[in-house]
Amino acid sequence: MPNPLEEWYMQLPLFTRIYTTGIVVLTLAIQLEWASPLTLFYTYHAVFVQNEYWRLLTTFLFLGTFSLDWILNIYFIVRYCRDLEEGSYLNRPADFAWTVLLMCTTLLVISPYLGTVFLGDLLVSSLTYMWSRHYSYLFINFMGLFTTSAAYLPWVLVAFSSVVENRWPVVDLAAIGVGHVFWFLAEEWPRRAESGGVRVLRAPRVLCKIMHQDLDDELDQDAEQEPAVAVDGDIAEPTVGSELPSAEPPVQHETTTNPVHHETTTSEKHSNSDESTNQDFASTSAVEHTDPSPTLHQRTPYSHTLAEHD
Repeated sequence: MPNPLEEWYMQLPLFTRIYTTGIVVLTLAIQLEWASPLTLFYTYHAVFVQNEYWRLLTTFLFLGTFSLDWILNIYFIVRYCRDLEEGSYLNRPADFAWTVLLMCTTLLVISPYLGTVFLGDLLVSSLTYMWSRHYSYLFINFMGLFTTSAAYLPWVLVAFSSVVENRWPVVDLAAIGVGHVFWFLAEEWPRRAESGGVRVLRAPRVLCKIMHQDLDDELDQDAEQEPAVAVDGDIAEPTVGSELPSAEPPVQHETTTNPVHHETTTSEKHSNSDESTNQDFASTSAVEHTDPSPTLHQRTPYSHTLAEHD
């Protein structure tokens, strides 16, 4: 029988599972003094001058030692990254990984101006903001104190950290700004007319092949959502003539009889039995074949038909 913890771990999406595992392993290594935080943070000189390239990765994996703040960050990663991978980025793991990679690159570029060397908290804040925009219709109970919309969760976290740590939330606001930019480019920009429907954050083909993302899935979904368009560019609408055969059963000329002509033929039967019957049948057949709308002919009032016949 599989272990419930192992089963839950294997059910996590790819990026969420790898990122969470890296954070836990690095935190354990620091807790056991196998690694030092001094060798994990990012600086331009340490990476590109001293060639310590692992810092490009470890700066996003270090969230501090085991504490309440660390547990909250792990919860945000497992909950919100999983929702993004299994919801908005379902069947698009390469697009999600590419978006996160570009987000990390942006945070690395702006980190010298923010005066911070550990970027794990900033990445979590950016991902939390993206989740809040995708799931803005949800409501969250914040620590049992109050309930708020998911759209306001990042701002509640900023206010909470500012009060607890007694500092200006410049770094947190920068992380929210990065999350907003990438949410806009991923979701809002392709829907605008000036974008031409082009996704600027679409993953490269090489990454799609590595992560087994089908390149035709998104194209097929877009094609299914497009309405039928006529040749001249207008939306094709069904014509009235095409609806009539399905709306009413076809008229069978051999079995349908006109009651007016039937009465007239019966009254004239005593004078001209054979000749009049043939003439009336011929006239009825001529009318039925020349009338462009048999249904309108059947709906004509009997009084009007009698007048025409007389």
